[in-house]
Amino acid sequence: MENLNWDDVRLLLLVARTRSLSAAAVQLGVSPSTVGRRIALLERALGVTLFMRHASGYRLTEDGASLLQDARRVEDAMVQLQGRAADAGSTPRGHVRLATNEALANLLILPRWAALAPRYPDLVLELVTGAAIQDLYRRDADLALRLVRPEAGGLTVRKLGVQAYAVYAAKGLAPQTRKPGKAGLGKLPWIGWDASIQHLVQARWQREQFPEARIALTANSLFTQLHAAEQGLGLAVLPCYIADTHPQLTRCLSPGQCVSQDIWLVIQQGLRDAPRVRVIADMVAAVVSDNRKALEGLPP
Repeated sequence: MENLNWDDVRLLLLVARTRSLSAAAVQLGVSPSTVGRRIALLERALGVTLFMRHASGYRLTEDGASLLQDARRVEDAMVQLQGRAADAGSTPRGHVRLATNEALANLLILPRWAALAPRYPDLVLELVTGAAIQDLYRRDADLALRLVRPEAGGLTVRKLGVQAYAVYAAKGLAPQTRKPGKAGLGKLPWIGWDASIQHLVQARWQREQFPEARIALTANSLFTQLHAAEQGLGLAVLPCYIADTHPQLTRCLSPGQCVSQDIWLVIQQGLRDAPRVRVIADMVAAVVSDNRKALEGLPP
């Protein structure tokens, strides 16, 4: 095919990743019908069928899946080219998109960036937060601070530390929990997770260890759980670096009796040496290192 351009490659990648004309259209800033027409034109020009429409969305055909690998290589080259252009000169500049969860962003990363930002006036940090961390392989972020090691290729992965959890209760509820053992804790009310995020490590641990416990309240926010525990509504599995700073709470089970997660720094391979990304990566690594004891639930 002659005159195949980056817009065509990007179109193929977006529809393949979102499996939806509407979702791809939002990212491209056009209508779904425009995306559909462009896909049809691309298929006609290539002489192959790229997608089959299913109830679950658009799926790649065998020919489409084969071309997708080439499209990803083109994308990698474009990302590196754009990164080098943004990094031209001695001062890091441009945008860096960092994905992490809300707690790490607000409590650890933002305070450090507030101190560091004046040194990099031309550098813009874009923080993307949420329980569902952005997929770096889909180019949703340049780097991420994650609590789950990614399985996809094309990423540089480095373990930075450990985030420990413990079981906490308000001090008004805590006298009932003095050395009662797990059986005793299971008789008390608990704060659980919303059904949409039952896959989280701490939610699974709580269900497995206290399957018969009465759930007094569920929430889809860590901070809501924290404040509910402070109000004495029930026991909660919380990150030590957060809950230990709240004097109204006390531990009922120690980190060694609870669950923990490794903390991973993940960078798109084509961006790992970009100065602007390196600034943010080094900052994130330093933040985790400086807060190691708090993150692991150890005494200061």
